[in-house]
Amino acid sequence: MTPTHERAARTNTHERATRTNDPHPQYAAPLPDEVCRMLLRHMPAAIDEMEDAVRTGLPHYTHIVDGTYGYSVRQIIDRTVNCFVSLYDTGRPGPAATAEIIALYERIGARHGRLGCPLDVLRDALDLAGRVACRRLIKDAYRLHWPAPLLATLTEDTFTLIGTAIAAATRGYAEESHRAPLDVQRDRLRDALVAEPDDRSRPLAELAAAADWRLPGTLAVLALPPGDHPQTHVLPPEVLADRSPAAPYLILPNPRTPGPRWLPKTKGAVLGPVVPADRGAVSLRWARRGLELVERGTLPAGTPLRCVDHVAVLAAFQSGDLLEAAAAELLGPLLELPPRRREPLLETLLVYLRCGDNAVLTAERLHVHEQTVRYRLRQITQLTDGNCPDPERHLETMLVLTRLLSPGVTDGGTVNRGATARGAVGWRAGARAGEAGDAARAHSPARPRQA
Repeated sequence: MTPTHERAARTNTHERATRTNDPHPQYAAPLPDEVCRMLLRHMPAAIDEMEDAVRTGLPHYTHIVDGTYGYSVRQIIDRTVNCFVSLYDTGRPGPAATAEIIALYERIGARHGRLGCPLDVLRDALDLAGRVACRRLIKDAYRLHWPAPLLATLTEDTFTLIGTAIAAATRGYAEESHRAPLDVQRDRLRDALVAEPDDRSRPLAELAAAADWRLPGTLAVLALPPGDHPQTHVLPPEVLADRSPAAPYLILPNPRTPGPRWLPKTKGAVLGPVVPADRGAVSLRWARRGLELVERGTLPAGTPLRCVDHVAVLAAFQSGDLLEAAAAELLGPLLELPPRRREPLLETLLVYLRCGDNAVLTAERLHVHEQTVRYRLRQITQLTDGNCPDPERHLETMLVLTRLLSPGVTDGGTVNRGATARGAVGWRAGARAGEAGDAARAHSPARPRQA
């Protein structure tokens, strides 16, 4: 792209950003099939180049976006480029893609308003990404001998989309600026409390004073299921709420004293760990990880569920690929057994380790006879040549078993071992189907029986 082209692109972009007031611009006409396929084929590389240009040209701004806005720079560029390509997709109406862009940038503009971040830097970021897009389009046009009207259409639509994005961000920014000053300050404080310490532009004490909010010693974050709007709950005035429908959450100050008995009884909500006030990002991160496992069915949908009550499962799924790789070494031949034999042995081993190697307590937990537990433990010892359970690797073994025995584990990866790989992840459903009697025994009281 020549310097003349780049200057023209920048001028055109800023002119359109100023003139574009219509939230629904003219929608693009379908492109030839080969051009659409080319755009899709080169889209990942284009996104990489745009992200690199924005991060290199605006490092401080991208750092703030990644830490605060709920979208990373990569995600914003990816969604924008996908919407641009969707404008020409005959299978998806252009208005749907345009509406998605408008909604996205209205939220981004509102975030800028809450943080007091001017929109000029957003315009600069779109300008950098637009220059990359135009440069690639011109290069492809010359290389593939596109007709001039086709290049003009794509370039024109690029500028139109950028103008639409800037207009939407401007509306979101303006609407946020007209809110009550105290509400704006509370939202700025809320965002800072769940941001990483290095991403905060002002000290928390200063933000709390501006929001008329007493900074607590500790806090916890309650992640709500998507679509659960915090405004539908009666909340104490000290609770800060994020109203985003995609990922709503509440910040609870000093949750241990006297205890948030008013907590919303939303099924599927997850309460993150209690942390110091400047470590809110930790509580939010674990709350959202717990929410993911609830949505997958791995953790029960409590009202709400507490992360600290499910540390083993959260830790196991955080390191799932490593634990699945270690399963073959720790459990070896046990994973190669048919489901009917494998599940009772693994379940017994996990409960036995949790009970401190106490066979009597294990039998009570599993509702089987003590001799049944001892018989299964002898089987495990024989099958593994006495290597399992290894007294020095109890913790690792318990984490691996927690991973393999948790509901929803079939959504994970695979164990890196031939026949073991075929069964280590997807074995539990088959075992349940083939051993209904044992499943009923494990989950309901039963008369003790001999092996």
